[in-house]
Amino acid sequence: MEAKQNFVIFAAVLLMVAAIGMQMATAGDNNPLCGLSINDLMTCKSAVSGPKPLPPSDKCCAVLRKADLPCLCTFKNSPMLSTFKINSTLAMELPSKCKLDSPNCDS
Repeated sequence: MEAKQNFVIFAAVLLMVAAIGMQMATAGDNNPLCGLSINDLMTCKSAVSGPKPLPPSDKCCAVLRKADLPCLCTFKNSPMLSTFKINSTLAMELPSKCKLDSPNCDS
């Protein structure tokens, strides 16, 4: 049973890497994922992970200002968030913590 669960996790990670790779290949600039690079996204990681997340930094909020926030909604329930130890609830709270309009991710 554990081997099957590990395979499912591996397959999910592989699909995520393939999806990001396809987005990177089709993007004409350094902002492949909803207007953000992976480095951009990593500036907010301390605010969305760990048992005691930090408040978002000014740099994190600046990154979010240039993001396509409704696009990021597509990752709200993605298993890749937990793979990267990202708390999806905290991630969805970032725009309001940065005093940005939060996207409606329910539709």
